[in-house]
Order: sequence, then C-alpha cells, then structure tokens
Amino acid sequence: MPWTIEYLPERDLVLLVVTGRLTDEDGRAQVAETIRLLNAHPATPVLVDCSDAETLASLPGLYRLPDYATELGAPWNVRVAVVIPKTRFRIETFQFFALVSRNAGYEVRLFDDQASAGEWLRRSSTVRTEAHLLAPA
Repeated sequence: MPWTIEYLPERDLVLLVVTGRLTDEDGRAQVAETIRLLNAHPATPVLVDCSDAETLASLPGLYRLPDYATELGAPWNVRVAVVIPKTRFRIETFQFFALVSRNAGYEVRLFDDQASAGEWLRRSSTVRTEAHLLAPA
C-alpha cells in the first residue's frame, strides 16, 4: 500500500501520507478512510502529504471524488491541505482536484511543504472557532 492514514489527536487532524504511485482506486480508498476517521473523531482538518507521490489518477476519477466524499457523509466543514509532489509530475491533476473539490463546497488548498499546509490548517481552525464564538445564538 503506497499510503498511510491516521488520526493525530495531539494535532486534532487526519494525516494522509502518500508515497509511490497513486491510482484511482487508491484515491477512492483514501477518501473512504479519511471520512471514516473524520466521523469517528471531532476533527475537520485533513493534511494530505503527496510530496513523495506520483499520481496516475485520471481526471474523471478525480472529478468523482468530491461527490463520493459527500455520499460517504463527509463533514460539511472539512478543510483539506494537500502538499503537492516535489517533482511536480502531473501537477495539473492536483490543481484539478482542488478546483472540483472547491466547486463541490469543500475547502481544499495546495501547498509546497507540510509546514505551510499545517500552518494554514491551524490558522483556519482558529479563525473558524473565533467566528463560531462570535456568531449570534
């Protein structure tokens, strides 16, 4: 299996690390396991590290992933930070995935490194929490 996934309670996020070749089947399995972990824990941030991955996923397969996530019961407020491959091989597939995910209502951003991705997740989590506290009851 070219990927691992786990919930990190100390960071309150789901971490998916992808190495090697990534296929359409891997993408579906990753979405399913991510949604399972998000629904099992009170977390909404997801950090996907593809820095050492090579995607072979098809555009039609990527196009279907946000709908698949919705079918599986993805939290409406999930935030996904994706670290793109260092090689930039088929970078357009990552850009396409981010676009179709945002069009489906999911907050997905691309980053060059895990530190930047983690910082965005922490910052957006703080903003959401503060906004929730300020919202009228």
